[in-house]
Amino acid sequence: MIGIVVPALSAMMTVISFVVVALQVIRYLDAWQGPLIFNVVNTLGTLALAALWVIFALLMRAGRNWARTTLAILAVVWLLYGLFGISQMLIAVDFQLGSLLGQPGATIASVELLMVLVAMPPFLVLVFLKPSNQYFKAASSR
Repeated sequence: MIGIVVPALSAMMTVISFVVVALQVIRYLDAWQGPLIFNVVNTLGTLALAALWVIFALLMRAGRNWARTTLAILAVVWLLYGLFGISQMLIAVDFQLGSLLGQPGATIASVELLMVLVAMPPFLVLVFLKPSNQYFKAASSR
C-alpha cells in the first residue's frame, strides 16, 4: 500500500504546489514564463513518475521480482532526493522554520518531502523482509 498511496499523495501535493507557485509567480514576476514552464515540466514529470511507480507497485504485488528491485532503487533515489530537498530548503531559509512555513508552496513541498522521508525507509524494509522474499520465491515458481 505504501507503494501506491505515497506516490499518489505526492503527485496530488505536487499539483497543488504547482497551482500555488504558478499563481505567486504570475502575480509577482514580470518575466513569469520561464519559471512557469519549469513548474509545468516539473509537475508533468512528477505525475508521470507517480504513474510509473503505481504500475511497478502493482506488478510487484503480482509477484514480479524485477519490479521490487526497480522500486527499491527508485525508493533510495527518492529518499536521497527528499533529504537533499529538505536540506536545501532549510539552508535557503537559514534554518528559520517560520519563514519556510510562511510560504504556501514551500510548506506543501516540505510536507511532501517529509512524507517521503517517513515512508521510504519502511517501504524498503518491508519489501525485503523474509515473508516478502518467500512471496516472490513462490510467485517465481508459478
